Parts: sequence; structure tokens; C-alpha cells
Amino acid sequence: MSSTIAIIFSPYHVGLRDHRVGNGPHRIRSLGIVKELEALGLTVNIHEIKPVDDFEGEIGRSFEILRRTSTAVSDAVANNSFPLILSGNCMASVGVACGLKIKDLGFIYFDAHDDLDSPDVNENGYFDGMGLSMLRGESWKTLMKTVPGFEPFDYNRFIYCGLRDQSDVQRRRVIDAGMQSIWGETSRKVDFAAELNAQLGEKSYSPALVHLDLDVLDDSYGKVNDYPSPGGMLEDDLIACMDLVPKKSVPKSLTVCSFDPNAGDGDRIAGIGIRAIITFVKSLVESGVLKAH
Repeated sequence: MSSTIAIIFSPYHVGLRDHRVGNGPHRIRSLGIVKELEALGLTVNIHEIKPVDDFEGEIGRSFEILRRTSTAVSDAVANNSFPLILSGNCMASVGVACGLKIKDLGFIYFDAHDDLDSPDVNENGYFDGMGLSMLRGESWKTLMKTVPGFEPFDYNRFIYCGLRDQSDVQRRRVIDAGMQSIWGETSRKVDFAAELNAQLGEKSYSPALVHLDLDVLDDSYGKVNDYPSPGGMLEDDLIACMDLVPKKSVPKSLTVCSFDPNAGDGDRIAGIGIRAIITFVKSLVESGVLKAH
């Protein structure tokens, strides 16, 4: 049991510092996440991923960030500290999974997008949408071998919550990979917390990597990033789910990502993100994963 949170601060979009979603971690930090965590009686240490400008292109830069993220997560775990990753890109969780070094890791993903594209099926060139195909050993195989702790993961214990903004090909790939999904919908109001509670009761996802892409929020909140979509979570849905997860699983990390504060109402979205993080951490304390001073 730890009383320490390690914030791994990664303000990058495909290796470019403070660009697009790379500004999200700054906004969350500037609105007081550290003080709120400390108010819970926890010690907060910050490890900042240093610039990667010397690496080749968005691919080279992005993989160096993955390598550094993996090492930072491993160091946090070795120091008995819970890793909280504030990242621009959602592929940060690839580095997190490698750094945790847990072979039977489960995944609880709050995301509107599947991040399972490979180069062969990707249609828009968005490199950050390929992370999960990398992690399962499908794509970028040579570079993935350079990420400390990497071994291909299977997704037999993987659940999405709020997944919705997909092509038919992308949806089929998720199903074929054996991943479970609580789909966002526009035709009805989804009770995300109730459905997640049921799913987590039917199957163990512990120990779990928890991933929060803030575009899981419904587009009625405005643009979280450049890829908003309807049928997503309201704030109350997200807060209820973040309270639930530590009660129904054993989280080993939390990644919060893919938020561009300049795309829409940045302070509003950052505030929701902070409330989600604090709710999650309070639940970790109540569940005995963390211990307040």
C-alpha cells in the first residue's frame, strides 16, 4: 500500500511539445490537480518527460516518448508509487503497459475511439490511433522491441466504455480481437455505470491499466479534441464510472489523455477531468490501494 502518486507528465502530441493535445496536461495541472491530490493526504511526485526533438520525425519522437514513459512507470512502481500519467497522446498507455511489467494485465478503457488501427487499415494518417495494434504485436514490430518491458499483449481481458466513433472496419476489428465494449449510442441514453458494473462483475479485469481519453465525453460539452462525437458520456456518467472501477477491480495505473484545451471550452473539460481523477483516487483510498497520511 502506498501513499504516493507519481504524476508522469507528458505534454506532447506525436513528440511535439505543447502542441494540440500536448497542451492538455498543462491545463489540468494549472487548474490545481496536484493540490487536490495533496488535499487527500497523498504525496505527489512529478516526473516530466523531457523533450525529444533530436529524434527522427513523429514516429521516432513518439517511440522515444513510449520508451521514457515505460521507464518512468517502472521506476514509480519500484518506489511503491501509483502512476498517474497526464499525457497528450493516448498511445501513452502503450508505454504504461510495458512499464507495469504485468503479463496478465487487464485493460479498462474509457474512449470514443478504439486506437486499434494498423498502418494497413488506417485512413487518416493519425499515428496516435495505432497504439493498441502496436501493443498486441501487430504493427511497428521492430520499434516496439525497443520499448522496455514490451511483450505482445492479448486483449482477452479488455473492455471499452463509451466506444462509438468508428468505421465498420474498426468496429469489426475490435470484435474480432475479443475485446468487450459498452457502446455509446445516440438512439438511447446508455447507463454506462450500470453496464460497466455488470461487466466488471461477470469477468475479472484485475490487475488493470485504466485509460481515460477525455473524448469519451459527449460532444454536447464541445470539442475535447479534433475528434468529438455524439452518444458519449455525461459528466455524471464518467464520475460514477471512475468511482466504480477501483471498487470492482485492482487498478495499477491511470492514464488521462487526448484533451486539447484550445479546441473548445478547455477550462470546463479540464475541470471534469480533474473531478474524474479525484473521484478515482478517492476510490483507490477507500479500496485500500492507496493510503492517505
